[in-house]
Amino acid sequence: MKQLVFFNNKGGVGKTTFIQHLGYALERQGKKILFIDADPQCNLTAYICTDEQIDKFWLSKDSIYNVVQPIIVGTGDIDTKIVPYQVPGRNIWLLPGDVALGEFEQTLADSWINALAGREIGFRATSAIFRYINNWAVANGIDYVLLDIGPNLGALNRAILLGCDYFIIPLVPDLFSLRGLTNMGRTFVRWMNEWGGATSRFESKTFPVQNGRPAFAGYVTAHFNIYRKNPTKAWERWNAEIPSRIKRDVVDQLLKIDKNLVVPLNGGYSIGDMKNYHSLVPLSQDKLKPIFELTSKDGVVGGHVAYVEECNATYTEIAKKVCKKL
Repeated sequence: MKQLVFFNNKGGVGKTTFIQHLGYALERQGKKILFIDADPQCNLTAYICTDEQIDKFWLSKDSIYNVVQPIIVGTGDIDTKIVPYQVPGRNIWLLPGDVALGEFEQTLADSWINALAGREIGFRATSAIFRYINNWAVANGIDYVLLDIGPNLGALNRAILLGCDYFIIPLVPDLFSLRGLTNMGRTFVRWMNEWGGATSRFESKTFPVQNGRPAFAGYVTAHFNIYRKNPTKAWERWNAEIPSRIKRDVVDQLLKIDKNLVVPLNGGYSIGDMKNYHSLVPLSQDKLKPIFELTSKDGVVGGHVAYVEECNATYTEIAKKVCKKL
């Protein structure tokens, strides 16, 4: 079982769309997939489930928030009885997101201080989501866990990133997306070093904690014809800068502490491009399925058929690359 988190310190880069498509593409390669929606915005959950289903999850207390609520309110440990939702007829599961998960942010901020001091209470909270995922995914033979998190360097994302095996960076070739890379590598290195020191002082072995060594597995670029009313041509400068920025701000920072923190990729660190599929994106969201599974019954006609086929070829290639490298 491998855990992959998708992160950029800048939002609006097509992250959730990529996660959902990659998960379905991996399932089509014969893999069992568990989605974890750890972004309080819940976009991944809304991409897979109807509003009625989401409301039911929240009313029945079957969301990611309910997994950690006992820790937040101080009544106990993670709720392991919560079972992720299975997409009908698919080897795909989802632990639904919840707007209320934002409450866990302050708990984790306080817990980090305790963890750095070697206190068990700090490790119990910081490892909560990691332990739930590890327990359920291993017990149910999951191959890949794909985690969606928000675009920030807060305590919740820190706890999740430290529990993952790999992280992938989604990008848009513009000034803002590249700016989001600036302090990512340095921040990740600091977190890893601090967590490593903390775990060396953690004497209790009553529960597992993160190893805190997520490896950079590459980046994926979203390309659109028009973005913020600027033509793609205006992005050529930023697109050309991506490889050097990735190397400087992420790869070089990680290699300073461990060569195993960067997954070697032939020809650079790009693992693929997300093309502009125009109106097929909102149609995909409305039909709760990836673009490459849309059919004429969903309203795909004319030139859009070629886009569906192209999307299928793109994500099949990316999924195969992920299976091979990770």
